[in-house]
Amino acid sequence: MKKQIPNMLSVVRLLCIPFFVVLFFTSHRHLAAGVFCFASATDVLDGYLARRNNWITNVGKILDPVADKLMQFTVLLCLTISSEGAAAKIALTVLILFSLKETAMLVGAIIVLRAKKSVVASVWYGKLATAIIFVITITMILYPDSFVLSAVLCALLICTFLFALLMYYIKVFRGQYGIKHFENMRRTKQ
Repeated sequence: MKKQIPNMLSVVRLLCIPFFVVLFFTSHRHLAAGVFCFASATDVLDGYLARRNNWITNVGKILDPVADKLMQFTVLLCLTISSEGAAAKIALTVLILFSLKETAMLVGAIIVLRAKKSVVASVWYGKLATAIIFVITITMILYPDSFVLSAVLCALLICTFLFALLMYYIKVFRGQYGIKHFENMRRTKQ
């Protein structure tokens, strides 16, 4: 039963999503930010417990990132819907970049799963990207009218996403799992 505690924390994170949405759209942004902080804390705690106590499960390897990404996507979608003018463009840009990054990561994970029959575990640069997304989204929730701050954070996010995708490709996709799928495709075309 103890081994399931990290998975239960991931479920709690999923249950935080509707509370965040209701609080956000009923003009309780500070409380919504608190829910997001709580959800993020459960992410840190479940990862710590799973690694420290060797409570890592295949369900957890999938449930944890799904809960994280759904929470992050929901926050970014709420920010995009509620923003106006230039802030709306920045929020939409962040949402699109996040969606593209996560789609690329999902495609890579599916390729690894099919080729190596292994679920890709989280890595430090993915955690760094998650932490930066957290800081950016909390800032955008609490300071929705600060265009300059949002623009600077958006630029930082672009750099973070590019770094995370590059590292993921080099270290995980080609390195750890040795996937040479794209090189084989190129050779067959020539």
